[in-house]
Amino acid sequence: MIWTDTFHGGVVVGAFSIGDQAYGIGMIENALPTGATIRRATLYAVSIGGPPTDTVSFTMGSLPIAFGPSTAGPVFQTTYGPVVLHQRDLTDLLDPATAMYTINLMGGLTTFKEFTLITEYELPGAAPVTVDIFHCGADSQLEENYTIHTSHPMATDGPIAFGTMGAYALSPWTDYETVLVNGVELGKFYGRDYNAGAGNNFGASATFHYAHGIFEGVGDDDPDVAILGSDVLSDLSSQVANGAQTFQVTYRHNPTMLPQQQRDNIVNLIVLAYSAAPCDNILQLLGPDTTLCPGDTLVLDATRDGAGYSWQDGSTSPTYAVTAPGTYHVHWTHPECTWEPDTIVVGMVDLPALQFGPDQEFCEGGTLFLGTGSMPVVGGAWSDGNTQWPRPVALPGPYSFTFTADGCSVSDSIRVSVVDCSYGVEMPNVFTPNGDGSNDLFRPVTLQGVSSISFRIYNRWGQELFQTNQLEAGWDGRTPSGRPVPAGTYFWVLETTAIKAPDSTTTNHGTVTLLR
Repeated sequence: MIWTDTFHGGVVVGAFSIGDQAYGIGMIENALPTGATIRRATLYAVSIGGPPTDTVSFTMGSLPIAFGPSTAGPVFQTTYGPVVLHQRDLTDLLDPATAMYTINLMGGLTTFKEFTLITEYELPGAAPVTVDIFHCGADSQLEENYTIHTSHPMATDGPIAFGTMGAYALSPWTDYETVLVNGVELGKFYGRDYNAGAGNNFGASATFHYAHGIFEGVGDDDPDVAILGSDVLSDLSSQVANGAQTFQVTYRHNPTMLPQQQRDNIVNLIVLAYSAAPCDNILQLLGPDTTLCPGDTLVLDATRDGAGYSWQDGSTSPTYAVTAPGTYHVHWTHPECTWEPDTIVVGMVDLPALQFGPDQEFCEGGTLFLGTGSMPVVGGAWSDGNTQWPRPVALPGPYSFTFTADGCSVSDSIRVSVVDCSYGVEMPNVFTPNGDGSNDLFRPVTLQGVSSISFRIYNRWGQELFQTNQLEAGWDGRTPSGRPVPAGTYFWVLETTAIKAPDSTTTNHGTVTLLR
């Protein structure tokens, strides 16, 4: 679907094709009723056999029109090469009082062959109408099949306008297209669309008007709106169920005994116009009860045309985002319809909170166990396929584990490092803080396998002269106020915590001689 709209008014579809010709002049119908205002007008153009960069300029009535790379849209391939759909918004350019526009393509060679003008108009007092437009983007084949999903339920108590914008279907003998809906043949189309304006000698395109529940071909004096030869219109009200929102469409190319005469028919657009049937849509839109994985979000969509909404928590949006288990329900209000509330029960798969915490270190030659307790979920595994839990590791590196249950999973990872945990402490017995850059600080000569310290210096009267917890810090022979102390003997106390024994402290003490 490339466009959908619901409004009070009608729609007029006009078309013009120049087929294999390099140039031509034709007419596009656009007759609107008196008092109508244009809601949206779009001119679709189809380029056949050229790239999306191809351009064309022409006039439509007095309006200058140009197509090129900025207007190019979907592309599909045929035996003629690429088929590119272009579109231009003409809403603010068209005159509601102009019933027909002349397209003048006398500028010479162009790959642009098919032109379709779709005009939606609003009219005071008009009944609502829904317009859906679909691009037939399958490769042009002997048979093309589409599943059409309409924007609204279709009401079959009025006509359902179904029109095909086709090209290059020329002859009832050598080149035509059979159309089927839900497996039922609607008819065959070929040749010039006699519903189109003068000069439209090559395209079998749907040109029609739909308003007030009345469906009619433009210029068609046949009261039966059905596919027959050049008429590519059909009323689907007898082909679909009331309130339906899907149906199947098949376009079947019919080869002949003369392959050189066979043409690659090109089906570009499907245009639907119908009255919506919101009150006949009895679908339970919230769906069946379900279960979510932790962290997932389920968006409940209760959208119904013209409805108001009231969820279990009082919110009024047509959609509701579910992130937690519980029972959810929505009640609809509508001036014309009465629907029963819809309820859905949402469960949540119970997965453990898998958290290894920060990265860890362990001593060289030792073993670290990752995970604690018994495995909480059957089917868990480490990224390397190991299934031990807890898992002993003796090598550094990243480790990740995934628990899986009921189609849901939770993962966590940790990086493990190996450190040298051998323990050793060595202190000097003399230092010379004279500023010569050699042996100016008193500090440990060796601190191996130590994770933390508490280092203090005292004079012979027990006064603390220095204290630090920094591994690399040392005493410069001064008091806390910065005054140099005299030469002599001083006492030190060093408390250390070893990497391999983080829960215990070792105390070392001794004396140092300060020389100046």
